[in-house]
Amino acid sequence: MKQLILCSQSARRKKIFTDLNLSYSIQTPNIDESEDSNEKPLDYLKRISIKKVLSICNTVPNKEATFVSSDTIVTFEDKILHKPENLEEAIRILSKLSGKIHYVHSSFYIFQKETVEIFNYDSTKVYFKSWSLNQIHNYINLFQPFDKAGSYGIQDKDGPVDKFEGSYTNVLGFPIRKFFQEIQYWKEFIIL
Repeated sequence: MKQLILCSQSARRKKIFTDLNLSYSIQTPNIDESEDSNEKPLDYLKRISIKKVLSICNTVPNKEATFVSSDTIVTFEDKILHKPENLEEAIRILSKLSGKIHYVHSSFYIFQKETVEIFNYDSTKVYFKSWSLNQIHNYINLFQPFDKAGSYGIQDKDGPVDKFEGSYTNVLGFPIRKFFQEIQYWKEFIIL
């Protein structure tokens, strides 16, 4: 029996898959997402996306399963800004991005045992508003962005994003435009 498995713990990716009317199940990967020394951001993005699927696919006996994973990174000055571990780190990240431009890269990896391996990603240029320390504190207190790369959510009302060039859903955490280019691998899971 064919099945689509989303390898993710992201509520935003789950919502995107649900909004796409996909029949899928979720498995949460348990992996170390630490950067390797001197690893380039896009190499990291690919490695983590693949690692998420590989951590799950061997536990699923169904040889007809299609696995999809995704990862999102925020880069500023060619360095990755991860999810903040605490309040101080969220303040530091948002202060660094205030009034500046950064990039959000979201990937997907489609895997079918012994037949298909597809990695792709999309990039979005994001312009931040210039924020005072007080505005940053208020935002963090209101939205608690500790589960978000770069310490913010593009969907947050009155958030720090001034404008962006590229895909909105890419910044949300999934590159839908690129994913649709591979529809032949997942169209059978669309609920009509």
